[in-house]
Amino acid sequence: MKPTTLLILGTALLASVVFPSWGQETAPAGLRCVVFTVRDISSAGGARDYEQAITESIREAFSSRGYSVVPESAWKEAAAARGLDEDALVQSPEALSLAQSLGADLAVTGVFSVQQDEITYSLQCWQVATGRLASSAEQTTPFNLAFFSALSLELIDDLLPGLRPVSARPGERVVFTSPDEGMEVVLSGDLSIGRITNGRVSWPVDASSTGSRVRVEKRKNGFHRSFQVVTLTPGTEIRLTPLAPEHLNAVEVDWTVGQLLGAGVTARRYLVPDWFYISMGNYFFVQPPVTPAPRAVIHDDFSVGIGGYVMTPPEWPVRVGLSTGVGTIITDFTVPGFPAYYDIYLDVVNVWLEVRIAGVALFLRQEYRYSLGISDNLLGKGWLLNGFPPTTVGVLFPW
Repeated sequence: MKPTTLLILGTALLASVVFPSWGQETAPAGLRCVVFTVRDISSAGGARDYEQAITESIREAFSSRGYSVVPESAWKEAAAARGLDEDALVQSPEALSLAQSLGADLAVTGVFSVQQDEITYSLQCWQVATGRLASSAEQTTPFNLAFFSALSLELIDDLLPGLRPVSARPGERVVFTSPDEGMEVVLSGDLSIGRITNGRVSWPVDASSTGSRVRVEKRKNGFHRSFQVVTLTPGTEIRLTPLAPEHLNAVEVDWTVGQLLGAGVTARRYLVPDWFYISMGNYFFVQPPVTPAPRAVIHDDFSVGIGGYVMTPPEWPVRVGLSTGVGTIITDFTVPGFPAYYDIYLDVVNVWLEVRIAGVALFLRQEYRYSLGISDNLLGKGWLLNGFPPTTVGVLFPW
């Protein structure tokens, strides 16, 4: 480390205690502040030696104004437990989430860059309860001992006038309830307020935010993320709607109208859970004899396809879907010496409506098929409508 660096670092740490604090604003009683490391973003990190001195000057300045400052060791231990490094805490969502877990009312973040004899810095002071930027300061100034004096005396005072910090008092909390134990609750701006424990999690609310409409994001492994807009009212409970579990597989059991002696099974594999899938199905049905001769006609319909849901999210009880594919119908007249027929068709489009009840889904599907009229076919070429598109009803069992 260069001698000049040592001199600046040493003198900087004394700056906040040598200079008087007369006339400075003081913090409202009980407010707690966490100052995260002000990070060097100079080319190749050439000024990293100054990070600690700058951060310590800011920390001492807040302390001298009556704020209870979270010890550096405490927030670093909490950050390590979450797998966060100091660079991640430059971003407000991560910093605010960590500050909230530490019980802080304010969080300070920032960066600086040193070029030759000048320093450019950007500092932000956040209200943890609301996730709002309370105040900020940005400037380019000569980088010398006077900079650290200004940092302790003037710069912090530039941040303070814009603050309207709030301390959570009894009753000034919103309680979120949910049956999804362990679910993370995230407010607008990616501010995590915690996880549902014993069916609830609470959050302090700024009195000025009463009646505000905010979007809540709900997250839990193995479940679909979901959003819900709520109104913040201190002292009330807000019930969050349940999350929908993610499914990778499903089986359809179905029956097509007009094919009384028949039933089908289709297996789905979701490429995107509960959204997009590939499928393979088989439908077997018997056409009773129309003559006194006891000869039934047997049909075996094998198909493969792809499909997905349109717009409606997994947590909705009613969903709409579309699918397409290809298949073949094998027809056997069960007459000795009579050939079997193979009708290859395109499932041009299938449209279905699905209603979810108690973990399964009932569906009604219309199928628009077009026979290609190739191979040893029986049905010829054209639409397989029979006056009306084939209509199928069934039950979907996902897992």
